[in-house]
Amino acid sequence: MTQVQSNYPRLTTEQWARSFGISTVPTPPTVAGFDEPYGFTAREIATRAIVLQGVVAVACGVYPAPVVNWLTEQNLWDSTTPIERDLFADPHEIDGAKRNWLCWHQEAEWALLWVIEKVEVLDLPTRACDTRRLVDDIIPKLGSDVEPFLASARLRSPGVLLAEVDRHYNLWCRYIQCRKSGPRAIPSDLMIDVLYHREYAFEWLDGIEAWDDVQCDA
Repeated sequence: MTQVQSNYPRLTTEQWARSFGISTVPTPPTVAGFDEPYGFTAREIATRAIVLQGVVAVACGVYPAPVVNWLTEQNLWDSTTPIERDLFADPHEIDGAKRNWLCWHQEAEWALLWVIEKVEVLDLPTRACDTRRLVDDIIPKLGSDVEPFLASARLRSPGVLLAEVDRHYNLWCRYIQCRKSGPRAIPSDLMIDVLYHREYAFEWLDGIEAWDDVQCDA
């Protein structure tokens, strides 16, 4: 039995999602008739994305002082969280696992950028975000004026958002269920950290939990 299992091909994320009836197209079909308002404005979501860029940079080794100065000068410091302020105060006081977790927040940032139409599609969570594009083309440069970026943020329609939120929530729930059966039950190309941090961002959008307190329940 063990030999049969070891040779059994693992599903791709696309095959796996399709087996549960989860959409695998780049952007799932809009939920028609859904028009409930967001928990945050486009500006607030754009602000969180900029702050996350600074958080990820410092967690990945960038010296914090210029980032802190920039966020302060741009009146964004009050939008940082307690955990983020601890990181900015002294990255070395944050344990390695937590810093790594904060580095992966770039995937939450990417999801939020999709929400405000700065990223075209999310697609299935099988690859990391385009960090070169993130740094060079999307987020304002360190030290620059963030107002044009904030002012240009536009929310996707609630029906489009809900379709993507539902897809990622369903993928997350299926992952939690399947991992109980062992690693071979998980798709070969599914990037768990990408899925988790996208789900984290979407949970925050509900406006129920503060950023540091988000729980990705299934």
